[in-house]
Amino acid sequence: MEAKEKIRGQIQSILNKHGDFEPFNDTDSLIYSGRIDSLNVLEIVGFLEQEFQFDISTLEFDESQFDSLNNIVALV
Repeated sequence: MEAKEKIRGQIQSILNKHGDFEPFNDTDSLIYSGRIDSLNVLEIVGFLEQEFQFDISTLEFDESQFDSLNNIVALV
């Protein structure tokens, strides 16, 4: 499975836990639209670290990096 689809699945799972079953596009805002919050971002970071050996400590954290699927995929 492609990285983008794995990440999409994780985000959709997080949204579903909050009763949000609406689909989202690659460029849709997730944070600024209120669909995910900072705790959800931490959950995404944990997933990226586990699934893709992603190390957030090498980046300057900016929440906009996690605001859309495309932005998240660009990190990995």
